[in-house]
Amino acid sequence: METLPGLTAAQAAARLGVKRATLYAYVSRGLLSSVRSESGGSVFDALEVESLADTRSRGRSSGPADRSTMAGRPLMVVDSDLTLIENDDLYFRGRRATDLARSHSLEEAAELLWGGDGAHTSHDYGTDDELRRRLLQAGDVLGSRSRLIDRMTLSVTIVGSQDPLRDDLAPDIVLSTGRRILAAMIDCLPSLGTEPPPHSPLAARLWSKLSAEAPAPADLRILNAALVLSLDHDLATSTFAARVAASARANPYSSIGAALGAFDSVLHGGASILAVDLLSDVLLNHSPEVALRRQMSSTTGIPGFGHVLYSKRDPRAQCLFALMDAEPTYRVGVDAARRVIGVVRSRTTRIANVDLALAALAVSRDLRPDSGQAIFAVGRTVGWIAHIVAEYAETPLRLRPESRYTGRAAPQADH
Repeated sequence: METLPGLTAAQAAARLGVKRATLYAYVSRGLLSSVRSESGGSVFDALEVESLADTRSRGRSSGPADRSTMAGRPLMVVDSDLTLIENDDLYFRGRRATDLARSHSLEEAAELLWGGDGAHTSHDYGTDDELRRRLLQAGDVLGSRSRLIDRMTLSVTIVGSQDPLRDDLAPDIVLSTGRRILAAMIDCLPSLGTEPPPHSPLAARLWSKLSAEAPAPADLRILNAALVLSLDHDLATSTFAARVAASARANPYSSIGAALGAFDSVLHGGASILAVDLLSDVLLNHSPEVALRRQMSSTTGIPGFGHVLYSKRDPRAQCLFALMDAEPTYRVGVDAARRVIGVVRSRTTRIANVDLALAALAVSRDLRPDSGQAIFAVGRTVGWIAHIVAEYAETPLRLRPESRYTGRAAPQADH
């Protein structure tokens, strides 16, 4: 196996979130090893740094620590009957997410999460021709460097500005709004291939925005499964942002806008884009070690690996990899992912997560590099809507943490 080139002292310290003095203390205690570079500085093994980062994270969260001070944990606990994550498994309203991904369309899963029986038959997830034309025109103003998520975010604002019921917070109206938003987030994207009829299933409409090739039935099954697996995931950062906005009684469009703002981050919704870069490098260089070299010179860790809520497996990734394994057209991306997994798992405790599976999907079928983020955003919008409806039923402005002042003392008043 090729040796991974190391991180500089500055990169290693930044990845661990410590000062250089602490970094060298780790070396002196045998927790890290370093070698001298040709330029005279110290070089640290990248995966050894990742392994120590895992150890430090577990140490911070072990024992009966106060949840309000645990790194990466919420400031409060919010009751919810939507999603359960337990024993490395994921459930939506008591139904295993991986089962739903194999048996339900996105629309059916949405209706189930929103309180129905999951038997979608009559609700409209369409966009009329005139609105679709306006959405596409507005998106073109963003320019050639815009991403799919930029167009999606703009579409929410445009659809909201034309909805006379946008400030009606009644549950049935909000769910109807959610269907309009989901349709607009897909229909606002320019097509790369032949578009299906306007009222086709959401997965089929989204495929034409991500690929110039016509989809095989297996492509739509896998894409739909990815959408369903993305529905909700406890109080992720973007979900909490949606609930905070809803707590202040922002309308559903503004609440979704708040969620999208938090979502558009390499540490959250955009993580699969970096994972696409990683797998593309593997396919270009035929070496996962070389691909990891470029990615791990940053301070964001290894894209597509690790999760705070799972210890042994991410069920979403496991499900998607299993579905792709059964289809020869996905072999390229899956094989590249497995090669990287072999290197990472041999040196760290990091598990492959759903971002790596989304990247394998995109690489296998030559989808747009930011396709994983778009898939994730569409699926997660269903969960955001469910949380927004739930928050409207709570006391307004309840999600208002207090700060503890740590700055300079106030000047004493003269007497």
